[in-house]
Amino acid sequence: MSKKKRRRQKPTAQPKRIEVVAGDILAGTISGLITAAILKLLKW
Repeated sequence: MSKKKRRRQKPTAQPKRIEVVAGDILAGTISGLITAAILKLLKW
């Protein structure tokens, strides 16, 4: 019987929290601005 190869441990995915939060804020701001522009065009 051949020896089982030990599985290499994958580095755990740890996103840089600050970048993630900044991305979320940016995405929220952009979507908010788009929504506001559409509402303005529809004269709501």
